[in-house]
Amino acid sequence: MSTLNKKLFNESTNPFHAYLLISNSSIELINQAKKFSSLISFGTEEIVNHPDIKFVSSENINTLGVEDIRDVVSKEKLSPIEGKYKVIVFPPFKSLTEEASNALLKTIEEPSESSIFMILSSGIFWSHGRDDSKSLILSTIKSRCRTIFLESNLATNFDFSLNDFIKFLDYGISFNSEVNSELESLVQFMDNLTDIENSGPERLKILQSILNSVSSVNSEIKEITNTSVSELLIKCIEYVANAVLNNFELDSKRYQFVESLELAISDLSSGLRPQIVISFLSVKQY
Repeated sequence: MSTLNKKLFNESTNPFHAYLLISNSSIELINQAKKFSSLISFGTEEIVNHPDIKFVSSENINTLGVEDIRDVVSKEKLSPIEGKYKVIVFPPFKSLTEEASNALLKTIEEPSESSIFMILSSGIFWSHGRDDSKSLILSTIKSRCRTIFLESNLATNFDFSLNDFIKFLDYGISFNSEVNSELESLVQFMDNLTDIENSGPERLKILQSILNSVSSVNSEIKEITNTSVSELLIKCIEYVANAVLNNFELDSKRYQFVESLELAISDLSSGLRPQIVISFLSVKQY
């Protein structure tokens, strides 16, 4: 397991009231947040599981709502029980709704001396530009946070090889041969999607194959990865978009293609059904 990032270690003696931590690895983000929280609250880099370190959760698959925020920022829940601070961590897997963002903003505008907020963000197109990681976070929230970029050893080539895609998924686990075989088929369908000369019916057939493969893979891994079909489909679309950005000459057609993929990611993140999203994608003209 990695050690605490030096940038975070240097913050530990006088921590800020709110942080935006950005990396291309969600696993590394969570690990670093746990270590930093343990250090500032309990004086140790060994990960401490304690109510004073709260990872915000929600019943909603993709988002944290205003009630989720209100639940963790009520007066009594921002006071530590035993630690020096109460640390509230927003994981990278769920985005904040507009109402939730406004509720959080009100809290960090008037910070408590005994509470620290950490927002974790793994960027959609990290390899293309760091600022994309912050695009779904209100500028007013970003302006009140100390932003720290945490580089990781995660490096992907976007070459549609099985190992490269597994690395990009960033689940930190090994899959059995059956799942690997399903992932190989999925990656091949994703590679086929990069051909922007596909007709609408051809593209729909590829997208439907991707969705079917995603559903099959997710049924096998959801218990250990805690993912949904939409979340895994987002990962697949992100990979395709990154492959186009990194490995193709970006002419106007491919730029429009990437824009349509980014819109699909946004639609899925907002809760639109995957079947509807792939239908929209299939009729796009480039």
